Amino acid sequence: MSEGKVKVFEIAILGRALWELHSLNNEGNVGNVVEPRSVKIIDPNTGKAVTTDGISGEMLKHIHAEMMWLLDDKNHLCAACRTLHPERFNYVVSKTGKYSKGDEPKVIEDALKTCDICDVHGFMVEKPTVSRKSTVEFGWALGIPEVYRDIHLHARHALGEKGKRQESEEGREGGTQMIYHRPTRTGRYAIVTVFQPWRIGLNEAKQDVYTYDGKRRKERYQLALKAYQLMFTRPEGAMTTTRLPHVVDFEGVIVYSTEPMPVPVISPLKDNYVSEIEKIANALDSIQVVKFKGVADFVEKLRILVNAEPYQMTFGGE
Repeated sequence: MSEGKVKVFEIAILGRALWELHSLNNEGNVGNVVEPRSVKIIDPNTGKAVTTDGISGEMLKHIHAEMMWLLDDKNHLCAACRTLHPERFNYVVSKTGKYSKGDEPKVIEDALKTCDICDVHGFMVEKPTVSRKSTVEFGWALGIPEVYRDIHLHARHALGEKGKRQESEEGREGGTQMIYHRPTRTGRYAIVTVFQPWRIGLNEAKQDVYTYDGKRRKERYQLALKAYQLMFTRPEGAMTTTRLPHVVDFEGVIVYSTEPMPVPVISPLKDNYVSEIEKIANALDSIQVVKFKGVADFVEKLRILVNAEPYQMTFGGE
């Protein structure tokens, strides 16, 4: 493709990531045991119901947003997103108190002008009630059966008190030792995510008139793509202080459209997902498929799209 001229409507990243000995997402604590996330799926290759490991879309989306925040110079973020406040523009609206019912289009307009992350990742405002749908979507990262899971026993000791008798076998406060159990998982995970560059800067609050704020569309598009590159080279999440994932591999396809056409999203849970996507692309115009083998190859192949332009729709009657 000729860089700087192609306009990108949608992008999907579909692949299989191999992460070893991680604990990126968990159900919570049961006593002194941390339970890993489990989900039930139909294995498309066997047709059988199975229980497998899962990393929620919320966790993956949070990783992407944090990578965008790291890359941004902070001059184009709202007061909430400068500190990664989870409420995003709702926090700004509640603090200023300058918006009221009927100002919904103005809320979206001001957010789009102000903040890269609010535009790309969306937000909800309570009063006046209005929302900005995210341009970035993530499904669950699903363990391709089977994922190896284990629970490890650990003990916490008070410094200088090893060997002293523990006050309580039940571990009540005052004891020098605490026994706890932490999970690790190793496996290949099916990744599905869609990015909609055509919606960057688009104010959809008024149903009869759609308008674009075009000042930072290209910059936000590039930030989102670079965040994708980083999140698969260094995934963040739960327990990375002691269970930083061993990133081993990432292979799959980058699917993008150059005209208003949704990209196909076939799950990498299927063994033949790449060939199926290629058949769909051959049957439809404006769909391109780029294969990648390995993390470095993914970064290089996604870089092809960085200098393209986010597609801008034209709406009749404006």
